[in-house]
Amino acid sequence: MSALISVQSPYLRENGPIYPVLITPSFPIIEALRLEKKDVPHIKVQALFDTGAQTTAISDKVSSFLKLIPKGTVKVYTSQSNKIVNEYDIALEFDSNAYINTLRVFSADLQDHSIDCLIGRDVLQFGVFPYDGPNKSFRLSF
Repeated sequence: MSALISVQSPYLRENGPIYPVLITPSFPIIEALRLEKKDVPHIKVQALFDTGAQTTAISDKVSSFLKLIPKGTVKVYTSQSNKIVNEYDIALEFDSNAYINTLRVFSADLQDHSIDCLIGRDVLQFGVFPYDGPNKSFRLSF
């Protein structure tokens, strides 16, 4: 995987580093669906890159739309609370050259935000992520 995402945003400070991503079920599920000649569900959503998040999270809207089956549960700690949430396996695509076939994520309450995915350090660890405040831009290179 080799790719460069480069974004100039006049509202970078207000909205944060947001980028569209395509989310599908994980690669093993995709293969099973293809063998059964079934359509592979997918959804394109806005994602926020968050260096403060250890793990990537998706909204309940995404897990419902894709009909994802929980792989387990995990206790999640946020600044407001802690709770037990479902974990799912997904595939995450930034563009045709940057994707992750299988990524364990958890569900998060993102309904009050303009995003449906929070990209955490579990993904960012594979790249370089400079945030250029004065120029209102950010990059992610894998």
